[in-house]
Amino acid sequence: MTQALRHQLILLFTCGLVFFVNLGASRLFDEDEPKNAECGREMYERGDWLVPTYNYDLRTDKPIMLYWLMLSSFQLLGVSEFSARLPSAFMAMLTVFSVYAIGRRLFDKRVGFWAAIMLASSLMYVTIGRISTPDSTLIGFITLSLMVYVYSVPRSVWITPKPNRQARLRDSTEHSSKPVPEFFSASPNHANWPTEYLPGRWGMFALMYAIMGLAVLTKGPVGFLLPCAVIGLFVMCLGASPQLPGNLSWRNPVSSLSDLALFAASFFAPSRFLPSLWAMRPLTLILVVSAVALPWYISVGIATDGAWLEGFLGGHNIGRFSSAMEGHSGPIFYYVIAILMGFFPWSVFLPVALYYAIFKRNLFKQEHRPFTFLLCWIGLYFVFFSVAQTKLPNYILPCYPPLALLTAWLLVRWQEEAIDLPEWAFKWSSRSLVGAGLALLIALPIASWILLPGYLLLGAIGVIPIALGGWMIYAKNHTSRRTCLNGLGAGAVLLVVVAFSGIAPWLSHAQESYRLADQARVISSEQTPLATYDYFAPNLPFYARRKVMRFHSPEEIAAYFKEHPEGMLCVREDHWGQLTKVLPENLHIVGRTQRFFRTHDVLLLRGKSSVTQSAALPDIKTRIK
Repeated sequence: MTQALRHQLILLFTCGLVFFVNLGASRLFDEDEPKNAECGREMYERGDWLVPTYNYDLRTDKPIMLYWLMLSSFQLLGVSEFSARLPSAFMAMLTVFSVYAIGRRLFDKRVGFWAAIMLASSLMYVTIGRISTPDSTLIGFITLSLMVYVYSVPRSVWITPKPNRQARLRDSTEHSSKPVPEFFSASPNHANWPTEYLPGRWGMFALMYAIMGLAVLTKGPVGFLLPCAVIGLFVMCLGASPQLPGNLSWRNPVSSLSDLALFAASFFAPSRFLPSLWAMRPLTLILVVSAVALPWYISVGIATDGAWLEGFLGGHNIGRFSSAMEGHSGPIFYYVIAILMGFFPWSVFLPVALYYAIFKRNLFKQEHRPFTFLLCWIGLYFVFFSVAQTKLPNYILPCYPPLALLTAWLLVRWQEEAIDLPEWAFKWSSRSLVGAGLALLIALPIASWILLPGYLLLGAIGVIPIALGGWMIYAKNHTSRRTCLNGLGAGAVLLVVVAFSGIAPWLSHAQESYRLADQARVISSEQTPLATYDYFAPNLPFYARRKVMRFHSPEEIAAYFKEHPEGMLCVREDHWGQLTKVLPENLHIVGRTQRFFRTHDVLLLRGKSSVTQSAALPDIKTRIK
């Protein structure tokens, strides 16, 4: 068996364990997952492949691609949690194999293999691969488009010439003697810049942009703007080094903000920016992306009289960038914390990997340009979403593939003894794993004791990170580096399998929405109206299989029961006192359950005359007293 085939079989087995085992065992988790799944269910119910709705109202949050994939899954397998999540799992697996291919091209098969393993065993990435949101699909198309780019340029682009042949060339108009940042690397054949760093055939441009067009159908303009910006930034970094003001250099701190501004102006000067932009064939980009994405955008705009376009492009693109929507804000360092948590357990190696890629890059001349490409990929997404006002952990997920590649490069070169990790790096990594495990071991039982009785064993998941940290400490002096890395990989996969295939399904059944909907189905048909008062769970419409009316005043509740005397109502027990004067006298409790991770109950109420065996049910006011 060849090494490549062995790698692919191991990756296939790992993806099967991580993304598909018990995929449908968990109930839909709030917030976005049930909204997407219910949107797909409603479209399937109507036979509508054009206009997305949630709770039977127009939904403008996301474009159509995820719904198309879910509709196809529903057609084959019926409506269920498994079929709603299946597209995300397949796209997550596609990304894993794309990362393997990119790693092989930029470095070697071992780096590609371990990068794929790391991506498939990082907490946040496995999360989006097992829920029905568009993130997995978006990352899949972005990574695939960049993989096409990596393979469409000559192999020599990724192999930096040996040091004795390398020379930093400048344009004939530049005669600066100021130091050049180590980040920039001019091509030996600079006369062909920038075309030598871009696909040589129109067909490869078209394929790359067509995949970006699918990303536009998944999550909007960011599907092509940011991947194109990554490629453009990389090409500009390999052009002639920009004019450097003052003492600004890669190895010295920036002397002043004015120097930084002058450097940025020099880097993005028209003489550098415009040739790069034109070489990327913007007309081809517009033509291909429009051909792929515009037909649906135009169709949904016509079908909704422009309402969908206004809500999505105005509210969920410009609005989310310029202001914090739905309370999702955070400090400028928000995504540092998000990555450290989401890329766990491999994030404990990220500081060292970035240190080598940025500050020690000249020690690895042959891998200079792959470092530059990956850092452009990471940096652009990180800066863009850090500047945006609305912040969510999943926004930064497109830079997880390059983070995995850099981390894999570090650990593979360490395994090969090309690198000796500093003592501080080894201590930091092992102690971080142990510390994170102890935090889980202590914090989760406390949270369960307060908010979710009966789930004290949640903290047991912390044993695995503790064991990983202990394994690093033991393996450093008692096993080979290869054995140490293999043990870390096996432990990381075990962590996500236990967390998502074991604990998540167990925990998800504590959600109140499914219980309320199940109780409602027992005593009523799907035509019986269902409403809520000052309470709503996004997965309630999916499990109730009907529209859930939402009310916020006692007067609305009084009008609801006047029009629908047989209707049902979900209300928080601690809000019951606000409704005692307006509810009918014959209401009874037909269901009660504790709210998920809350300290209060939610009640399901219905009129006595319409309740089966209502004589056995105590009066609601008696129960409350």
